Amino acid sequence: MPTIPYPLALIQLWIANPTLPWSNPTWQSLTHVLGDPWAYDRSMDVTAATTNVAEWTVGKAQAIEVFMNNCKTARDPAEHYASKRKDNDHEGRSSWNAWVKTSWAKWKLNRLVDNILQENGCEPREVMARLNCKTADEFPTMDAAQVRQAASIKLADALFGDDAFTDGSFIVASIMMFVTTVLVSTWSSRPTIASIRMYLKKLESLVTLLSMFKDQETTEKLEARCEQVNAMLAAAKKDHTKAESIARLPKTLRDALDRLATEEEVKELELLIETTLAAMVPLEGDKVVVDFEENLNVNDWKSGVEEYDRCSEDDLWEHLGLSEKKLPFFQVLSDPNAAIDLWSEEGQKWLDNPTSPTQNLAPRWHQLVGILKLIDRVLDCEPVMLMDGVGVGKTMQAVGLIACLAHYREHYRKHGKFPGKFAQRFHKKTGGNIPDLPVVIMSPPNLQHQWMSEIQRYLRRATFDVLPYAGKYTTRVQWWTMAWSKCQQPPIRRIILATMSAAQDDAATVFIQGDRDSYGQPMPSPRFQRTSPNTLFGHEYVMSIVDEGHMLRNINMAHTAARALQGKSHSTVIMTATPVTTKPAAGVEGSILRAVFVGNQNPEAAQEEYLPVMKEWMGQMREWFAPAVILRTVDSTDNTGNRILGLPPYHDHSLKIKLLDWEMEKLRNIARGYLDECPIVGMSKVSPDTKSMKLDVLAMLLKYHLESDGRQPLTMDESGRNLVPNPAFTAGNTNPDEPDRVVVFSAFVTSNQAIVDILDLHGIRVLELNGQTPMRKRKDILDEFRSSSRTDGVRVLILSGVGMDTLWSEQDDRQLRGRIYRHPQAKEVHVYRAIALKTADVFLNNISFSKGAMHEAFIGADKEFRKGTDYIGSLG
Repeated sequence: MPTIPYPLALIQLWIANPTLPWSNPTWQSLTHVLGDPWAYDRSMDVTAATTNVAEWTVGKAQAIEVFMNNCKTARDPAEHYASKRKDNDHEGRSSWNAWVKTSWAKWKLNRLVDNILQENGCEPREVMARLNCKTADEFPTMDAAQVRQAASIKLADALFGDDAFTDGSFIVASIMMFVTTVLVSTWSSRPTIASIRMYLKKLESLVTLLSMFKDQETTEKLEARCEQVNAMLAAAKKDHTKAESIARLPKTLRDALDRLATEEEVKELELLIETTLAAMVPLEGDKVVVDFEENLNVNDWKSGVEEYDRCSEDDLWEHLGLSEKKLPFFQVLSDPNAAIDLWSEEGQKWLDNPTSPTQNLAPRWHQLVGILKLIDRVLDCEPVMLMDGVGVGKTMQAVGLIACLAHYREHYRKHGKFPGKFAQRFHKKTGGNIPDLPVVIMSPPNLQHQWMSEIQRYLRRATFDVLPYAGKYTTRVQWWTMAWSKCQQPPIRRIILATMSAAQDDAATVFIQGDRDSYGQPMPSPRFQRTSPNTLFGHEYVMSIVDEGHMLRNINMAHTAARALQGKSHSTVIMTATPVTTKPAAGVEGSILRAVFVGNQNPEAAQEEYLPVMKEWMGQMREWFAPAVILRTVDSTDNTGNRILGLPPYHDHSLKIKLLDWEMEKLRNIARGYLDECPIVGMSKVSPDTKSMKLDVLAMLLKYHLESDGRQPLTMDESGRNLVPNPAFTAGNTNPDEPDRVVVFSAFVTSNQAIVDILDLHGIRVLELNGQTPMRKRKDILDEFRSSSRTDGVRVLILSGVGMDTLWSEQDDRQLRGRIYRHPQAKEVHVYRAIALKTADVFLNNISFSKGAMHEAFIGADKEFRKGTDYIGSLG
């Protein structure tokens, strides 16, 4: 295969993508050719100058344009390019070749390639030393020297910038071919007899010129150089009459010159190999998963804040050094319905209006404790896991920490020390004040709006700048020079609110996947130095906060992004309420099928095998994590022994439903279909008047509770078919300002229409919210639900993708309960679980709460409930 010359390589690149290379800004900056070279004004005479190449006439540009287009439409562009006959494209072909040949040197691209090879340790002498080459025969091919792997990304970036990449560090196929051609041409080039003779003539001319200026020392050096080059020329010609001069050359150079012809022969084969390799798509590496899916357990986990157990709220304010007993920069009032934009002018007027139905905003005892502990860890530049349960208020603690750090920095600047109990402390890395750097918060995309709303709810208007950071890297290139540069707040009062997907995309742009030993570690790519300033990873932060940290357990680019942010931050806070497991165990499908037939027979069998091992290993894990963990649940207590939330306890009700005969038969048919490996299994069409017990029970339950507020809870009678008042309970509390509302959790979006249809038959109106609901509509749906009254509006909300039936994980179950059982909602909460007897419902219920035992073992029970392994066992 002949060597691909640069003129042909440029044609092939243009054919693959007409915008390359001539419309690429980076290429234009290197070549100073600001568009297609053959572009011209169609109204001009053939003798006029062209648009982008001053030395061309319109006539020449026309010939080259025709030649380029004929190459593009030819069956084999390379064959048409290489044609030796004087066809209609002869003028365009020769003009193009001559121009590229002279321009390539002017563009200094060879020097650019040489510099990149040198920067990446691929300069020929370095390669020979690294591979211990003793003779020229041992000089490696480009593939053996790993030049393509080391230099391709850097060269592609240097030639074409961001346009060279499809995603992260993956190079566009056509550019990869072009880059490979350039590298092979450079690597394969060796000194020829003609190049040595030309260099020698230049040296002789320079000697003559210098002798006129009587520079004896320089002239002698150049004469010595001429002698050496003459010896090189003699060696290349194999002129044995100059053996003495040749012998003074380095052996490796003598060997290389002696084998000059064979080097040229290798060039064709090497180009073929490199081009073939460039066209291959590498397979992805093994996915490494760090997962605690195997159930592990232990008991008696500590909260991580025991040192403050006996502190009163006044003590905590004193420790924080906040004599006014309020968090710095915080609002003192809020909108309990979260319907007002408190950072707008209208929202500020609403807050200032004494008649507005505002609510006092202040941290609770446990949140002050959490902020104290967080400050303690941040000053020591140590990471911390904030693992408080859903509803405990992790977000307020995180925002309170951000506000306190900004206040503490200002306090230190004015007084030379931090306030409160930290007066004798210093920031570990600076040895003094907290650095004036921003905070970055990384959260799942669906939580970014929630974070923004919470920050604006807690912090006063204009005290902090909050900048959302989302989308792809290519859409954010100007973010740092445009949005970031417009901030007027000092850096420590700036919050970057980044989505995980945006951080992941930034990471894919500036980091590369490492080998097995470095999985997950952020390893800079050759693009890092140029592109990192336009990403999250080109800046430093006083603190990074990662929400839903359990999502980063898999070793992937999101994991790498979080680790890289930690490396750029003086401290890191990881927030999660489900650190152990959030999805079903592998291989559970077969067990589900068995459960369809056996129901709840022998549900303890599995626990007998894993609980002992789980307890042993989770204990070890607990000790590893203990110093860096803050953990409280809705059942934790404050210094007075009262529950930290100050809410009445929620009540859990299991409705054990006996399905109708036709329902059980359909379930058996479904199971048989799976076991027989039938590709399509489903329930046959059921007549509209056919009754479904679970849906019927749901409708009756909703209708009963919507009739009036605070009604006595229901339970199933012995038949498993009828709902009756639960004698263990009385009517609950009522709130004259707020009606009772109901949230229904549905496991699958596809089930929702059946639920809606059945409820509609009973005259029950519902709102629906699921993962497919656009973000812009979610707030409207929630606002409509929250604003409903007893006589107007919709008081039933169906949430999907989060389980109406028993959930896979008891931690997910806690997450759902926490969405309702929390401030500012003060009503008594009842949780109903619809469990169909003798079906997978029973089995899934056991799975869920067995995982609950694991989770409890990891995080431990609160002190008033800690009773050792007896309690742990009872959770099963």
